[in-house]
Amino acid sequence: MENLDKKVESYLDYGYSLLEKLISCESVLDEYKENGEMPFGKGNKEALDTLLDEGKKAGFNAFNVDNYAGYLEFGSGKTLGILAHLDVVPVVRSEWKTDPFKLVFKDGKMYGRGTTDDKGPLVASFIAMKMLLDEGFMPNKKIRLIAGCDEESGSRCMERYLEKMGEPEIAFSPDASFPLIYGEKAILSYDIIGELKDDIIESLISGERYNIVPSKAEMKIKIDLKKEFIDYLKKNNYKGEVVGDTYIAYGIASHAMQPDNGLNAIYILFDFLAKNSNSKLAKFMDKYYLWDNSGKRAGYFEYDDEMKDLTSNMALARIENGKIRLGVNCRCPLDDSFENIPRALEKITKEFGYDFKMRGGSKRHYVPKNSELVQKLLKAYRAVTNDYSEPITIGGGTYAREMKNAVAFGPAMPNDEDVCHISNEYMTIESFINAIKVYYLAIKDLAQ
Repeated sequence: MENLDKKVESYLDYGYSLLEKLISCESVLDEYKENGEMPFGKGNKEALDTLLDEGKKAGFNAFNVDNYAGYLEFGSGKTLGILAHLDVVPVVRSEWKTDPFKLVFKDGKMYGRGTTDDKGPLVASFIAMKMLLDEGFMPNKKIRLIAGCDEESGSRCMERYLEKMGEPEIAFSPDASFPLIYGEKAILSYDIIGELKDDIIESLISGERYNIVPSKAEMKIKIDLKKEFIDYLKKNNYKGEVVGDTYIAYGIASHAMQPDNGLNAIYILFDFLAKNSNSKLAKFMDKYYLWDNSGKRAGYFEYDDEMKDLTSNMALARIENGKIRLGVNCRCPLDDSFENIPRALEKITKEFGYDFKMRGGSKRHYVPKNSELVQKLLKAYRAVTNDYSEPITIGGGTYAREMKNAVAFGPAMPNDEDVCHISNEYMTIESFINAIKVYYLAIKDLAQ
């Protein structure tokens, strides 16, 4: 292991340089343009081009799949896939202490949007492959680093890749945490929709993505409750303000799979209205949603011994021009939720004269813990860390769920803070180095 430590150290500056280039690409989804030259926007195209160019320079074979995805590879035979993504979630620049699109080193951490989700892990995988290539390793499989550009917004990139290139025989996705993720909950989103009749709300806008707890919500109402709002904020120790005739609440962003880690700004505004007005929509929210991230009040909570609790995140609010749209994202331990959630929604929306629209999702993903893939990956992780923790399941969704024989594997260590999808995202240098070591050993074992 001492030789591996020294070898990784000699590649670190190279890795930091590549990560710096990728972080500088503002690869947030732009308007989707199917089959276009930049289907997911300029930033994603720039990140993909940067990776492929750097891969060619490193000695890999590089291929672009319709600007939806790309891959770097060496070796021949059946394919070992490493599934990573270049796109990132949006940023609220005012919440960042550094430039989110500049790699900043401070106190043993690397700050920047994508450092942990998922450009940092992608670079760690790249470096592990480069080390193997440079030492003359002759794999019995094609080692292929697959990089997509739309993981955060539906994985249309991976759909296109699989359509064109087919599925790897085995794969792992460096887009979650160690020791290993062998199961991922089902993901299901829906909208509460309806007409805004006889209500004091004029508009309420919050959220950008279904997979993030919204950290800011803005509202306009037909009556003056400014004093009451300021008093409410002080009483509950919430952050907010009134600017002109706009009521603004500030929450705390979090990944939708762990909504209890955040503070939902939409809930703050509706809780205020429920306590200070006769708003019909606020009464609906108060009865079935407020401060409940489990779906219990709405009637669709589920639990599974392996996958654990269902989570429910109200991620979007678009209430304007007399129309209501409230977007909710659920992480479900059982596929039964695809029937149970619509059944529950029909009941609660009908009571208030609203409606709902299902927005699709993906069923849960599971690979047996005793499979060769899982056991070899665990072997590599344990060799580096001496940690014999058991693999886990998560509510997050990775590229692994798109394939039969794939799991999520790293890079976060078991005690690392979860900073996915929040402001001031970072990856510790220690975790980055550990990931390179683990991926080096794992790739070598799986490919020989």
